[in-house]
Amino acid sequence: MKNTNYSYLITDPLLYPKTPKLFYAFYKRILDKHSVDYACYRDKSFLFDISLLDVFLRLNDDYKVKSLLNTDYLLASKLGFMGVHCNSTQLKLIKTLKNKFDFVFFSAHSKIDISLASINGANGITIGPIFYTPNKSKPLGVSFLDSIDIGSYDVSIFALGGVVDDFSINEIRNTKIKNFASIRYFLS
Repeated sequence: MKNTNYSYLITDPLLYPKTPKLFYAFYKRILDKHSVDYACYRDKSFLFDISLLDVFLRLNDDYKVKSLLNTDYLLASKLGFMGVHCNSTQLKLIKTLKNKFDFVFFSAHSKIDISLASINGANGITIGPIFYTPNKSKPLGVSFLDSIDIGSYDVSIFALGGVVDDFSINEIRNTKIKNFASIRYFLS
């Protein structure tokens, strides 16, 4: 897995419907409209509604989207997710999780984070925020993406944060990174 224009959708429970029927229709419209390679079901409250996870997995399977679950690797394994997206406190779990999942992603916020996640075997890393994002730290900027020596890593790196429109995606695709991850872009 290298940088070849992959897209990575990340859900946010505040922006998605809460019932299986409404979630199905909402998420299906997203998958009909956008080309998505990876999708992560993220709910930082950890109050996962299994019926919504079932819909997520079923639709991703139908659309050939690789499904990841944010942080809860036990539930991800139990439900048959293809991967897990680790947070910064789970760096040391990456090697172990690589034995259980096809895809182990990691949230990075610096070049050091990228190096450590790569050394530990992550096959996907989000780095951000790249653009302004409410309630996040100062943006790293698009020029930061070109400063990453991607040849040093056997991992796909995804630009994340403030990726809300085609303009921001084109800015990313004009860097060495090429891949993007977003919550809000897919809602447009």
